[in-house]
Amino acid sequence: MTLPILTALPGERRGYVDGVDGQLHYRSFGEGPPVVLVHQAPWASIQFRHVLPLLAAAGYRAVALALPAHGRSAPPARPGIDAYAAAVGALIERLELGPAAVVGHRGGALAAGHLAAERPALVAGLVLDNAPFYDAAEREARVGRFPDNQEIAPDGSHLTERWAWARRVGDPDWSDETLHVSVVTYFTHGPWKEHGHSVIPLHDFTRDVPRIACPTLIVASRTDPLFAFGGRLHAARPDWSYAELPGGPGMALDRPAEWMVPIRAFLAGLFPSRADKN
Repeated sequence: MTLPILTALPGERRGYVDGVDGQLHYRSFGEGPPVVLVHQAPWASIQFRHVLPLLAAAGYRAVALALPAHGRSAPPARPGIDAYAAAVGALIERLELGPAAVVGHRGGALAAGHLAAERPALVAGLVLDNAPFYDAAEREARVGRFPDNQEIAPDGSHLTERWAWARRVGDPDWSDETLHVSVVTYFTHGPWKEHGHSVIPLHDFTRDVPRIACPTLIVASRTDPLFAFGGRLHAARPDWSYAELPGGPGMALDRPAEWMVPIRAFLAGLFPSRADKN
């Protein structure tokens, strides 16, 4: 049976905390050492709806936030990775989770990594899930490549057009459920200037990577267009752990049990005093 897509899961708690620019919405599941999950743009906390119960079952408190202007969170005054990292830090502080393990996917990994570099006391360990590790030329080439357009067509064709676009350029293995989530969250976040995809190339992650001191796991998904960045990151930081997943960017939603394998092993090493329940 398919679970309702946009409703709370049994046992899930939702809430708000005050961030720098307004309210931040989050989902919380389970009890134990804290694991904060940071979604990719332009999605929201719903990206982790299938892994939240798995992390809880393994003995962790899993908290997924919606970044500013995503999901039900307020928009930032100045969109950017700095603002997103500040939001993650505010969540950790308001919920008294620190130091927490922070798991970031794609653009969310940049926010998580920037937080670890800027405020190391809040981050016990870091997972960079397919983080885009662009050089200067790649960042310049990517500026403006994914413009936001949430205009509503009177015949509803904006939804089918976005569906077709996401099917064409997204993970070919995405399920219909994942594609649905991507379309709905895209039109939920609103037409904020320099938001979502567009802020990623404006941030130089190469400046953060040398400053990250906490234990870190690099995750690279083999059919993700960003797969090669995992090897590039590992070359820059050979002291970090490295793991590969068999799928693409939809692993957390479509193949959560497989996504959990390297994450769970990393967390077990990070929190050795907590015996894994499974």
